[in-house]
Amino acid sequence: MAKKDKIQYVLNFAADLLSLCVSVLLSWLVTDKVLHVLLDYTQEDWGQFILILAFAFLVVFLGGNGASGLTRRSWRAELWLCVKNTLLLAAALAVALLLTKATMLESRYMYVGVLGLHFVGLFVTHTALKTYLNRYFYKANFATMVGIITTVDRAEPLLRDLKQDWAKKLQGVVLLDAPAPGGQVAGIPVAATYEGAMDWIRREPLDEVYVSVPYQSGDSLRPLLSEMESMGLCVHLNVTVLEPYTAPARGDSPWFPRLRSQLETAGGVPFVTIAAAEHDFGAMLFKRCIDILGALVGLVISVPIIAVTAIPLKLESPGPLFFKQKRVGLNGRVFSIYKLRSMYVDAEQRKQELMAKNKMQGLMFKMDDDPRITRVGRFIRRTSIDELPQFWNVLRGDMSLVGTRPPTLDEYEQYDSHHKRRLSMKPGITGLWQVSGRSDIQDFEEVVKLDVAYIDHWSLALDMRILFKTVGVVLRRTGAE
Repeated sequence: MAKKDKIQYVLNFAADLLSLCVSVLLSWLVTDKVLHVLLDYTQEDWGQFILILAFAFLVVFLGGNGASGLTRRSWRAELWLCVKNTLLLAAALAVALLLTKATMLESRYMYVGVLGLHFVGLFVTHTALKTYLNRYFYKANFATMVGIITTVDRAEPLLRDLKQDWAKKLQGVVLLDAPAPGGQVAGIPVAATYEGAMDWIRREPLDEVYVSVPYQSGDSLRPLLSEMESMGLCVHLNVTVLEPYTAPARGDSPWFPRLRSQLETAGGVPFVTIAAAEHDFGAMLFKRCIDILGALVGLVISVPIIAVTAIPLKLESPGPLFFKQKRVGLNGRVFSIYKLRSMYVDAEQRKQELMAKNKMQGLMFKMDDDPRITRVGRFIRRTSIDELPQFWNVLRGDMSLVGTRPPTLDEYEQYDSHHKRRLSMKPGITGLWQVSGRSDIQDFEEVVKLDVAYIDHWSLALDMRILFKTVGVVLRRTGAE
């Protein structure tokens, strides 16, 4: 499954399950509390009925393929699908009740009520989900940021096809043979030409890049692909030799070689995908669930600690309690990070005066005995209390519990292509760098190597190990300044 299909499948399942739960609740309220026609069943009877209904629902959903075409179905096709699914659920539920000789088999009102309301619920939830995906999903954090590199004659059909994919947000197109940037193609801005292509890709928040250009040999594209791979981007490359075998070229001829379904086709052009690291969708979804749970627990624990810390912090240095700063996250997305303020309010203005004392080799800034840090600030930094507000960033989805360090805008502007690869996963409150020495590592390239190693070898088990190590690092105050 592609990322889009997986998200659609999960959301479709959630919508169908919500419809069924609401149907059971409403049917019980109507038959028992309003019409008073429901018999007095025991808790065991209800538990048996719910288990049988859940089993029948899973059989019907997993056995069908309704999720795949959700966003492209007309309302008539959607209505027919809801009728078919409801009839299948009715048959599966009836068979299961008969085979188990369930007590609630005699409850015709509940049986008809649940199925009737579920039919209506399916149509309503599917329509609402379809509307959300087609109109609003591209604005959400989960949307895939996409850039396109192509030529003037290939641009319009490619962009038309990609715009129909609700999971993609098209950031801009590079027209290699255009005279100058500016203007639009199919409503997408022309961001650059040949001269500024790589500079735009390096600075723009992108998850994927589609490359559709005419070429005789892949040799001329190797430098371009190598640089984008070093950024950690997923690259979709057109295969020129296969273009005559796509559906638009084939026409109505039944006797024509066909491409295998593993190849993606957009705008009548076949693409192969090149990705630096591919992570399992289910594992990443589980990582997000852990982030949400961890952030909620972290925020609850943080409130009393922040309340106690606020008094001496504000007494020593008047100003806001929280420090808000623009940082660069996943593949170049900009977000606001929150920390407890550990410096005087004019710290950012004084930074340029202290650059000569920077002990880091590379783009990060750190110095011994930084005069901008308050006495209370030194304590909350050594104990990592200043990081507690970042649980809010994790809950919002800008960060993860475990990831890479998010750079400042100034640092990001100086990045070379290979530096951007460390942003191909969400930044985290903690990470491999933080548990490997933190302030003891003074070469930025070493930080990049650790971050890339984390991304390339990521697993849920690795996250767990880093989280446990972080607890030890914080308690021992190892490498903190």
